[in-house]
Amino acid sequence: MKLGFLKRIGYGILILSFLTIVFHVTVLNRRRSSDVLTFRAKDLSQKEYRWLNNRKETQQWESFRDKGNPEKESVVVQTDNYTLHFSSNTKELSSGNDAKDYVPRQVSYQDFLNQPSVDLTKLRANWRADARIIQNASNKQRFLTIGIPTVKREKDEYILNTVQSIVNCTTENELTEIYIVVFLADFDAKWKEDISKRLRKNFQNIISKGTLHVIQAWESFYPPLDNLKHTFVDPETKKRWRAKQNVDYAFLFLYSQVLSTYYIQLEDDIYTIPGYLTVIKDYINKMKDRWVCLEFSELGFIGKLYHSTDIEKLAKMVLLFYAQQPCDVTYLNFNVQMLQFKRRIRRPTIFEHVGYHSSLPGKVQPLKDRFFLAHPKTLKGDNPPAKIYTSLPFEGYFNPDKAYNKEDGVFWSKRNGKANDWVSVVFDKPQLLDRIIIQTGTESHPGDKIHYAKLEASLASVSKGPGMPVCKDNKLLGYFEDGDLKIDDVRSVTKQQKIHCLNIIITNKQETWVIVKEIAVFAVPQENKQKS
Repeated sequence: MKLGFLKRIGYGILILSFLTIVFHVTVLNRRRSSDVLTFRAKDLSQKEYRWLNNRKETQQWESFRDKGNPEKESVVVQTDNYTLHFSSNTKELSSGNDAKDYVPRQVSYQDFLNQPSVDLTKLRANWRADARIIQNASNKQRFLTIGIPTVKREKDEYILNTVQSIVNCTTENELTEIYIVVFLADFDAKWKEDISKRLRKNFQNIISKGTLHVIQAWESFYPPLDNLKHTFVDPETKKRWRAKQNVDYAFLFLYSQVLSTYYIQLEDDIYTIPGYLTVIKDYINKMKDRWVCLEFSELGFIGKLYHSTDIEKLAKMVLLFYAQQPCDVTYLNFNVQMLQFKRRIRRPTIFEHVGYHSSLPGKVQPLKDRFFLAHPKTLKGDNPPAKIYTSLPFEGYFNPDKAYNKEDGVFWSKRNGKANDWVSVVFDKPQLLDRIIIQTGTESHPGDKIHYAKLEASLASVSKGPGMPVCKDNKLLGYFEDGDLKIDDVRSVTKQQKIHCLNIIITNKQETWVIVKEIAVFAVPQENKQKS
């Protein structure tokens, strides 16, 4: 009797458990599903809710139109608070209160899709043509677009030299494979006019090929840049500068996305190497796995290569965080979101940062890429203390001291050599020299050598205050051959007289810039001095 009673209790517990499970699976799950839907519907903003309604009504109208009502070219749908104006390719939304002021505009839904953010800008039809300063740029799709944003700087202007470096390192055939898009991202009209004129004057060849795009943006594209909240503790001027730079980049991305298969961005103070385009193509072809971003410089956002189909997404992400972080950080997060979890940097890199003064007023930024060709010294000269002077203009990083001191680097002019241009080594104390070796040009820029020049030794000098002294009593030591010069017996010319100055003098104009890779001087050994 007791055993039967226990069995009945056990069966009852099992039945009750089964009914509880069924209740949870059916009734409660339905309630939870309803709760979630109710919560999400309430959580939609009023703007999103209206957009969904408008989209639904648009689809209804398109369905109605496609079924065949050619006689109806437009229709007006009146709701409680809004009037929707539809035509075969346009749609406008106006408040019921403002319906009397409504003026139809030819704006398609695609125009809204093209907007990086409805809150930031209203890009009109043909906005890319409106952005161009030089109008004859080609739109035919090419292999690569090189985007270069630039703004007015307090001191050095680098942009023309950067474009010149790209042109110098690109063959005539390759110029039809690339676009160079220079974005004048400053609101100073006079500055933009000046830079535009100089670009037209200096680069007529690539303008005629449709290779050079020079663009500007309208101020309405930019969000408010005051009272910004950042994740970095910086002065207000730097916050504003960084935020604007992000929007500059986004505008450049959006403009460039339709021009080519790939997009790469540089800064306006960059030099590159001959064959850079072949390097990029080869590195792309080596990629066996899917990739999002390939890097050809380790610095900042320099030399980052993307598929053009991805840069609209990147633009939107940069705009989303325009006030919070620089693009240098955002692109790394973007790559992860696009499922590339590690950086892919091509070494050695092919873009060298040469600027010294940042576009942020008052900021000095002598950044150097560790993986760019360093140009180490190989001749191991004695090179006693001296000062180096030149008539050739140069960027700060490629100063003439680089050719003489024992650290890595070269002297690189920023214009073609002309007759009577010179580079002089003025010794702190006159020297008795035995040998001199001078090398010009580099493996990456073999054409930028000294083509026609001579070397003279000055056996006297007169100081006239600060600056270079006057070198006198000059003796010809020799002429350059194929960019190099080697003097094995200096004393056959100078006898036992000490040298105050060494003067490299260009004797004829040349069509290339000038690189002096290394100047190595060797003093007379001490035992030879004692014998003499």
